Amino acid sequence: MFKKFMAAPYAVFMTLFVLLPLALVLVFAFIDASDGSFDMLANFKELAKEDALGKVVKNSLVAGLSTSVICLLLGYPIAYYLNKPEFNKKGVMIGLFLAPMWVNFLLRMMATKAVFNVIGVKMGMGTVIFGLSYEFLPFMIMPLYTTIQKIDKCYIEGASDLGATPSRAFWKVTVPLSMPGILSGLTMVMIPSITTFAVTEIMSNGKMMLLGDFIYSLKADSLNMAAAISFVLLIFMAISMVISNKYNKDGDGASKGGGLW
Repeated sequence: MFKKFMAAPYAVFMTLFVLLPLALVLVFAFIDASDGSFDMLANFKELAKEDALGKVVKNSLVAGLSTSVICLLLGYPIAYYLNKPEFNKKGVMIGLFLAPMWVNFLLRMMATKAVFNVIGVKMGMGTVIFGLSYEFLPFMIMPLYTTIQKIDKCYIEGASDLGATPSRAFWKVTVPLSMPGILSGLTMVMIPSITTFAVTEIMSNGKMMLLGDFIYSLKADSLNMAAAISFVLLIFMAISMVISNKYNKDGDGASKGGGLW
């Protein structure tokens, strides 16, 4: 009884600020704004007529995939070496990577833009990807760090005893067992990257639009179409979470599905 009482505030919070907003998104996504009737395809048909949507989706995919790849290529070595036994400055390094998150991201983006303006960098897709990578790199490092930390070192020692070189042990043991962290990091970077709008506005001088910008531009004129796009993104997020959870059972999914040898 006491546990239920203590959980009540959390349940109320989740209902008001998570479940209710999601329910409203679903309601607006399937209501035709022209007559207020229920129509599952009306808003999606209207979206198909939007000429700018194709370019927005293309820009979003390019920015999201590029950001995810860059964050993975940068974040994995960092997380890997932070877990090295001989590395005795873990707390300091983790604090340095998390320190930018203590500063409002708008201030960070504006400061980065100011630096680019001083050195004469042209604002566009490249600077947007840089800003997104800068913003979301910690969200890749932390799940990778915690996942690699959980890997039983006996697997790596066993691979060495069986004749595997350090590089082969890394690719055949460490990488497959860290797959939960990789998938979690990609999910935490990819979805926010394609749905952000403030970063794009600042780092491209308003020349580019991602899905987040497109949704923001629609919210005043067509809340229903904005909800329809949000619904599609929710589906992609749900699929990502299902895939991630499949491998994210304390490493069981990676070790069973990845295959060590």
